[in-house]
Amino acid sequence: MEYVHAEFSRGEDAAAAIRDLAAAGISKSAMELYSLRPVELDPAPLARRSRMSLAAVLSAITVGGGATALVYWAQRDYPLITGGMPINSGWATGVVTFETTMAGAVMGIFAALLWESGLLRGRKRVPVPVLPDRGVVLQVAGAPDTAGLAESLRAAGAVAVEVVGAED
Repeated sequence: MEYVHAEFSRGEDAAAAIRDLAAAGISKSAMELYSLRPVELDPAPLARRSRMSLAAVLSAITVGGGATALVYWAQRDYPLITGGMPINSGWATGVVTFETTMAGAVMGIFAALLWESGLLRGRKRVPVPVLPDRGVVLQVAGAPDTAGLAESLRAAGAVAVEVVGAED
């Protein structure tokens, strides 16, 4: 697979190029934007939906609920003489529930981070462009006509355009 790296001196030019490429039929999932410094683009041209908050809530409920159920059943299964005190200890169950719920949320966020970054999915190796001190680099993957794409990126204001192959 070939990749096209286009260096832009301004983030706004890169955002306009992304909009033009998307209008021409190139998928936004085939484009990546690289920069050494944070670049504010309004509106974000490559905004992707993250499922991290959903993963955090679901794993927190699952792990916290499971731990609470285990504590409850453990307190019920051992016939202790309590001397008139309740069999279930609210304080102990509350502490365990809170701690395991928070641990579940952290585990969910970590798993979602690994999934969304591509580390768990076996994402292919992608060449990382040489980044300028100022400006941004737009990477387009797998374009059918790399020469035409390079020319349209130059017309959109790219300072430099390079076609590179994938790393093995």
